[in-house]
Amino acid sequence: MSGRHLELERTDKTSHLPIRTCAGCGGKRSKPFLLRLVKTLGEIAFDPRAKGVGRGCYVCRNAGCLARAISRRAVQRALSCTLSESARAALTDDFIQARTESILALQPSGRLTLITEQLENRFGRPVWQGRENPLDNLVLTVLSQSTNDRNRDQAFARLRQRYPHWRQVMTAEVADIADAIRPAGLANQKSSRIRDILQWVHTTYGTFDLSFLCDEAPEEIKNTFMQLKGVGIKTISVVLMFCCGADVFPVDTHVHRICKRLHFVGEKTSAEKTHRQMQPLVPAGKSYSLHMNLLKLGRTLCTARKPRCAECPIRDLCPSAEGLSIKEKSHKDTRRN
Repeated sequence: MSGRHLELERTDKTSHLPIRTCAGCGGKRSKPFLLRLVKTLGEIAFDPRAKGVGRGCYVCRNAGCLARAISRRAVQRALSCTLSESARAALTDDFIQARTESILALQPSGRLTLITEQLENRFGRPVWQGRENPLDNLVLTVLSQSTNDRNRDQAFARLRQRYPHWRQVMTAEVADIADAIRPAGLANQKSSRIRDILQWVHTTYGTFDLSFLCDEAPEEIKNTFMQLKGVGIKTISVVLMFCCGADVFPVDTHVHRICKRLHFVGEKTSAEKTHRQMQPLVPAGKSYSLHMNLLKLGRTLCTARKPRCAECPIRDLCPSAEGLSIKEKSHKDTRRN
């Protein structure tokens, strides 16, 4: 079963972590979701790495909880102290930086495990639906490049209606294929690549039935198919995950954007490098669940424009959330004025 997508029984790993109470909202949460304040030598400051010595208390990683904790004197009571106006202002000013540092102090693989669990709690645990036709999916994924699902599906339906068998596509004129797949965009480029892929598949394997690939090692399949134009790491990873149930983590536009916002990769990191950096961090057997739930998150909440951070289930594990919220609020205020 090496390389398979293994659906693991769900376990609440966070239940084994130390629980603390937020001084702002009063909610009980495990320590990785909270930001610590500490009193040392009479001074109150953030302790983002939770290594400071002294009396401490915790708040959720959002500015609202910090403000409530201070205004309701919960911090002062917890730390047996008073807070001057300048001290309050200093905490407010330091909050974003301390919040970011505390999140990035978490072990990346451990943080991604928590993120996977939080997404499953919010959206459910997606279950792989079983094997699909690899060649159909490969062509469909090529058609999906630089377009949306509706256009992709329309182009694929038109292609199969005009050419019911892949052999017919393999021998058709590129211009005719392009006409069939026009709704997907970049029709001239994609038509040439699809025909070349089909010709290569038939020459290499003597068949259009690629179901046997699901019994091969995913890395070997990646290396073989990525030699073809139009088949990058994302395309072949999608085929392996959806068709074969391989424990492979594809990085599409939505996943790429979220991985950058989560600071797992740099802002200028390519999608291909993101795949290679993220795969070792993904909990075993959770590639399908994480990919599908990040896709849902990217389409509904963590959108390219106007992300709805306040509603995000992984807000307290995202270094960008508070900054994105402030940026969006500032944009709204500017429009009102």
